[in-house]
Amino acid sequence: MSWEPSPVSKLASFSSLLLRSPLLWGGALSFAFFALIHGGVITNPLVLRYLAGHWVEYVETALFCVGLAFLALHAADLVRQRRRMGDPLLADAPEGGADPAEATALAATISAEATGYLPRRLREALDLVIRTGSADELENHLKYLSDLDAARASQGYGLVRFVIWAIPIMGFLGTVIGITEAIACLSPTQLDNISGVVAGLGTAFDTTATALALSMVLMFIQFMIDRYEQGLLAEVDDAAWTALAGRFQALGGGDGAALAVARLGETLGRGTARLLEAQEQAWASLERTAAAGVRQLLDEAGGAIGQSLTTALDRSLATWAESFVRTQDELAARREDRWVEAAASLAAAVRGLEARHESIERQTAAIAGVVEATRDVAALERSLDANLATLTTTGRFEETLTTLAAAVQLLAARAADQNRDVHAIRRPGKAA
Repeated sequence: MSWEPSPVSKLASFSSLLLRSPLLWGGALSFAFFALIHGGVITNPLVLRYLAGHWVEYVETALFCVGLAFLALHAADLVRQRRRMGDPLLADAPEGGADPAEATALAATISAEATGYLPRRLREALDLVIRTGSADELENHLKYLSDLDAARASQGYGLVRFVIWAIPIMGFLGTVIGITEAIACLSPTQLDNISGVVAGLGTAFDTTATALALSMVLMFIQFMIDRYEQGLLAEVDDAAWTALAGRFQALGGGDGAALAVARLGETLGRGTARLLEAQEQAWASLERTAAAGVRQLLDEAGGAIGQSLTTALDRSLATWAESFVRTQDELAARREDRWVEAAASLAAAVRGLEARHESIERQTAAIAGVVEATRDVAALERSLDANLATLTTTGRFEETLTTLAAAVQLLAARAADQNRDVHAIRRPGKAA
């Protein structure tokens, strides 16, 4: 299946290409320059006359900005490459030379992000070794790649050459336009209207002068950058020759049979490598298939085991739930019986307390009566003591005792009479 770049990589590539576009930077530079002129920042009369006096001069200035932007970007890229010339792109060559079959692995060590003359020179040289399986023509191919890079460097200035050619053409066009305007101002009836003729000729000469000056500036800058690039290419030639010349084992100089045997051995080696790679891919595919089957089997077994465990757990939980409910009911019944017994015991205790309370109340009443009688006895004793004391003081104690004895006897007699009357009353009742 072919690899297709993602939209993100396409957008990144487009953004990188746009940022390296001299048309974008040149247009931005010319726009900023004319904005400064029309904004009143640049007020030099010579600048206004030769760079912004006519629409042809606007075009010439814009083309000059595009060419200048191209040269600046190209010079920055060359400086970057020259600074990275010392970066190690390939490992050191082994002693005795490397096998040409190792060219593929060696080419893979060159980072894909490395750009410039030297990384491309090394990739193209190693590509020859990979395609032919031999390094016999590597030195000649390095010379060919050197000439090819020189031609590419010369062709790389195509846009600048076009700008350098187009600016004078625009100057000549301005000359033609100015002369045409000057001739148009000449009239047999208005021979004194010399100002229009002078303005037209001024436009013609100004545009040409501006075009020639700008072209000379671009040509000088291109010459300096081209010299710098030629020096960079010389360094690339030396670096590529040092890295690859004599790096691989050459098969030249022997007889045809040895060369044929060596080529046959290389062919067999590459075929064996491809066969081993295909076998490895087949084993990897079989391993992935087996892993997928085992994973599916494990998933199915895991599902069945999980279902069985779920069913067993559901049954166990149901049994435990029923047992728990029964135990809870039994505990609730026992708890109610204990509460009934406790209520009966509490009622009996309350009744006992009530009986004790009544008994205590009766005892309290009796004690209160005894206390009251004790008070009466005490009062009677105090009264008797007082009477005795009175009798003692009056000397009539014996007479009083006699009177009391008589009163006691009289009371005893009356009490005996009353007892007889009571017995007499009870007897008739019993006889009836």
